[in-house]
Amino acid sequence: MNELTVGREPLQIIEIEQPLCSLIYGESPCAAVFGDTGDRKCFNTSRTCQDLDNYDPEPLTLRFAKPQQGLPDDLYLIPSLISASTSPTEINVVGSDSSKGPLGIRAKLTVTFQDHPYSDLLVDKYRLERGYIPVNRGTFWNKWLARNPYHNQYVIRVRDGYVGQALEDMRSRTYFIDRINGPNSRGQVTVEAKDVLKLADNDKAQAPAASPGELIVSYAEAATISELRITRATATDYPAPGTVRVNEEVFTYTGVTTTSDSEIRLTGITRSTDGTKPGSHDAGDRVQRCLRYTEARADNITSDLLTNYGGVPAGFIPSTDWDDEASVWLEQFRLTALITEPTGVTDLLGEITEQALFYIWWDERDQEIKLRALRAVFGDQVTSINDSSHILKNTIELKQNPKERMSQVWVFFQQRDPTQKLDEEKNYRRIRIRVDADAESGLQYGEQRIKKIYSRWIQTDAVAIQTNTRLLTRFRDTPEYFGFRLDAKDRALWTSDIIDATVDQIVDDTGGARSQRWQIISAEEIIPGEVVEYRAQFFEFLKGDRFAFIMANDAPDYADASEIERATGGFLSTDDGEMPNGDPGYLLQ
Repeated sequence: MNELTVGREPLQIIEIEQPLCSLIYGESPCAAVFGDTGDRKCFNTSRTCQDLDNYDPEPLTLRFAKPQQGLPDDLYLIPSLISASTSPTEINVVGSDSSKGPLGIRAKLTVTFQDHPYSDLLVDKYRLERGYIPVNRGTFWNKWLARNPYHNQYVIRVRDGYVGQALEDMRSRTYFIDRINGPNSRGQVTVEAKDVLKLADNDKAQAPAASPGELIVSYAEAATISELRITRATATDYPAPGTVRVNEEVFTYTGVTTTSDSEIRLTGITRSTDGTKPGSHDAGDRVQRCLRYTEARADNITSDLLTNYGGVPAGFIPSTDWDDEASVWLEQFRLTALITEPTGVTDLLGEITEQALFYIWWDERDQEIKLRALRAVFGDQVTSINDSSHILKNTIELKQNPKERMSQVWVFFQQRDPTQKLDEEKNYRRIRIRVDADAESGLQYGEQRIKKIYSRWIQTDAVAIQTNTRLLTRFRDTPEYFGFRLDAKDRALWTSDIIDATVDQIVDDTGGARSQRWQIISAEEIIPGEVVEYRAQFFEFLKGDRFAFIMANDAPDYADASEIERATGGFLSTDDGEMPNGDPGYLLQ
């Protein structure tokens, strides 16, 4: 039974993973002893645990479905599901659409359940020992919420499949519980969940973290300082060596010592570093530890911000895949920055993805945070579809977003003073401007559309030029969007996939059919197991120009090179600027 089976009957299963202690009450290593009656035993959750020092949780998967015929006999399903709706991840390619936020639109899930009496099967190891009958006391959800009040971040999963299909063969999408509302007067409970990138939201994650320390003495503007004396902090708040900010002056230090319960000292001080000026500082002024990156590759900074400051579990980042992508397409984006104040992680990620020309998103199916550079694609990475064999009738929509178009890209870089406002133009030593005069001419768009980038990260001409060149090439024409729907038989297509679409609405200047390349930026099963809705963005990489990368000595000739070697290498063209077979030549990268 699958998407291609005639007469298939959709089945949707919701899974919630709750932690349940693996120990048995009162049996070593559990030291809880509250009498012999079952009524006083815990429910193996952290809220009800009587020996938290030995609490040892493991996941318990609860499964819910709609009451319908054909539910599998080999699964314990609670038939209380009313509905489940999703709002899909939507990629914001290098942050080009300001209305979507730096990391695009987050995936959301809303599930509604009908509350009901419950026997406590699965959720209570001691239900047969209690002095009451569980089904006569409370309901499933009010008991579950009382025992699991810390449900924020519990995994909730949607499985879409068909009656008769094995659980592991169903399509799966994963989210994390954000809130649970209810039960209401109708006995309904609503669970709202989001993707894991919510942990990096600005109101949840700041980098660097706020520091607690304050100066214990005052320092004059002209003073020679060998140490900074700090109170209200411990040495672990200021790991050495490091950098701190006091008011608008930045100091580096080489060591930290604890002199008493109320004082630590930063030693080996160098004042007025990183372009800042000396100032006078009073006792009580806060001492903020700074975050410094030096010549770090953009993907590694992203991973560090997500895991060490955003609290995203490292297991959700496929590091090998990230490295494979970045080692080819992001190697030149070695970034350097000093962040002197707690700054929202999402804002920082937005800066990096825009300026290093890549994007990240949560893949609900693979349960991973994906990373992809703004780059070329190859033939085997593209799927062809058309409106006669794939796209459902009357579901095509074509739209444009003129606000995303660019005719000039200005990159301000080499920040003078990292304590000043990011968008203060005079605070940058250099600027690189790229203009598409043809796009601004009266024969084309007839107007300027200027994109300004203020970069604390970019330090070299090479990176600044690459950033404005690729951005302008990708967005010099008005971005187009393509909406369509497919039957479930084609639902293998998913977010970030590249397609070549041939439809009646897209033609050449003679009116003949023309295939056009798109990138899927969102995908949603609007009718589970039946219909998938897609939104795609016009995809074009460098419009015929190809960057040339320095290659190894044993690299093949152009005629013998593979498609990926041609895309990631560099070859000498003929006198007319073309390759021997007529392909366009290269721009030295």
